[in-house]
Amino acid sequence: FRSFRSRKEGRHPRMEDDAGAQQGQVQVLENTYIMKPQDHEKFRANEVIKAVKMLLDERLKGKKYDSSESAQLSKELCTEIKEKVKEIGAPRHKLVVQVTIGEVQGQGVRIASRCLWDVETDNHASAYYTNPYLYCVAMVFACYYE
Repeated sequence: FRSFRSRKEGRHPRMEDDAGAQQGQVQVLENTYIMKPQDHEKFRANEVIKAVKMLLDERLKGKKYDSSESAQLSKELCTEIKEKVKEIGAPRHKLVVQVTIGEVQGQGVRIASRCLWDVETDNHASAYYTNPYLYCVAMVFACYYE
C-alpha cells in the first residue's frame, strides 16, 4: 500500500511495502527512460506467425462454421494466442489480438487495418486458416511502451 505524509509537514511522499518499512525511510522511484527495446526484447513476428498457425490448425481442424459458436470461439482463440505470444516473449509490449471467423461460400475476403505506430519498435504478425467450411484470420499487434 502507499502512504503519504501530509504536505503541511513539508516532507516528500514515502512508500511502504506490505511488510511495513521502517519509519522515516524514503524510497524514490524514478523512470527508466528506456525508449527502445533491446534486441532480445523485440517482438519476433516470424516465431509468432508459426505459433499462431499451429494453434489455429489444432483448434480449427475439421470444424464446421456455426454462427452461434463463432463469437465464443473467436474470444477463446484471442486469449490463447495472447498467452502463446507472452510465452514467446515480448516484454514491455502492449498486445492486441484480433480474430475473424467466417463461413466459406466461394467469396473473397480482404481484411485490412491501420495503426499509427513507431516502425522501429512496434510490429505485427498475421496468420490464417481455411478449410472447406470456414476461414479464420488472426492478427497480433505489438506496440512498445516506455
